[in-house]
Amino acid sequence: MSDWLSGPRSLGKLRSLTRIATQDGFIATLAIDHPENYLAMIDPDWRRVTSAEVTRSKLELVAALAPHASAFLVDPLWSLAQGIVTGVIPRDTGIITGIEALSYQAGGGFGTTTQLRDRWTVEKIKTLGADAVKLVVWWRPDADDADEIRRMVSSVVGDCEHHQIPLVVEPLWYPRDGQDPTGQGAREERVDVVVGAAKEFVELGIDVLKSEFPGDLVDAPGDTTGEEASAQAARAIDAACAGRPWVMLSGSGTYEVFRRQLAIVAEAGACGFMAGRAIWTGAVGGPEERRREAVLRCQVRLDECQSILRAHGRPWRQAPAMEEVAETLTAGWHERYLEP
Repeated sequence: MSDWLSGPRSLGKLRSLTRIATQDGFIATLAIDHPENYLAMIDPDWRRVTSAEVTRSKLELVAALAPHASAFLVDPLWSLAQGIVTGVIPRDTGIITGIEALSYQAGGGFGTTTQLRDRWTVEKIKTLGADAVKLVVWWRPDADDADEIRRMVSSVVGDCEHHQIPLVVEPLWYPRDGQDPTGQGAREERVDVVVGAAKEFVELGIDVLKSEFPGDLVDAPGDTTGEEASAQAARAIDAACAGRPWVMLSGSGTYEVFRRQLAIVAEAGACGFMAGRAIWTGAVGGPEERRREAVLRCQVRLDECQSILRAHGRPWRQAPAMEEVAETLTAGWHERYLEP
């Protein structure tokens, strides 16, 4: 009963989590919230790209792929309000948007400062009708700002609980100064941090974990290098989530690698994905004919990813039987809902 009336799965959040998932409980989200690196696909000199150009591009992508996704991760600049106003985001498709100030540089570099977007709040996101809040944190537990990030996440957890909207946290490992991210030690450290982050942030009260793939796979057909180690790490993430739903991000890898990664984490207990460039690379910028071909390829990819989830994964929850609910969730529940 407590799971239905209070805590991280209270009824408001329960309804929202249902909206971002498929009818059978898998979270199949297309992420198009990318900033400068998205603009650079339209024009290498991304500073010349207008706001209207970005909006048209993102809404065209949403319109073409909406029937193949359970939700969209959209940005608050070019695609959230615009997708709602135009109706391009269908009424039965979930909406997730980020609350962080995130800036990927078009050339591939990035900052590692975790901060919230100015004048953008959980209350505004909920009022707009979005179904979940996403927060990226640049995460190293040994970093000077680790405690500050913990406090920030705890604060957003409280806001999301108050406004009854799920919080998706996306911890991203980064190398320390002078560390070679391709070295064996760094790769092992990344996996340790990714696994540890699951326990860290679930204990702070997040609702959904958006995880990096915990390992390395060689980009070659039939090569199983690293699969068992990655599977073991994925099972550790699932154990740390302790029943909370978790999904995998796609990063900057190829679709072929992402597809293999998705099967591994689904076997371990993941209920979905929130993927971007691995799905839609080629469908942004360039000649119209090439974009149309890429969009068709994206549709096939999204359908295939959902098939992988259904073959190997686990839905984000098992709904209780109607008989149980009828006997236990009785008249008067509304008086107790959200009461201390």
